[in-house]
Parts: sequence; structure tokens; C-alpha cells
Amino acid sequence: MVLAAGSSVLSTAIVGGILLIVVVLVIRSMWIKKKKTGSCVGCSCGCSDCPHSSK
Repeated sequence: MVLAAGSSVLSTAIVGGILLIVVVLVIRSMWIKKKKTGSCVGCSCGCSDCPHSSK
């Protein structure tokens, strides 16, 4: 029974670690894109009426 509880904790930690890595990579990607384009949503239309355009 102790072995099953230990593997449950280990598997939960592994899944949690993988999810944390995915979240960090997504945030990093958004941050790099924002630095390059000035917009985090990827809108590069350049329209003056666009709420995402940098003025």
C-alpha cells in the first residue's frame, strides 16, 4: 500500500512539473512575441482603429 501511495505522489509531481513547464513556455513565447511586435495578441494590421495597435 505504501508503494502505491508513493507512486501516486510521484506521478502527480511529474504531471504537475510538465504542466508548469508548458505554462512557462507559453508565457515566454508571448513575452518574446510582445517584445518583437509590440502586441501580445499577434495583431500587426497597423489599423488606427484597432484596439491592439500601439499608438
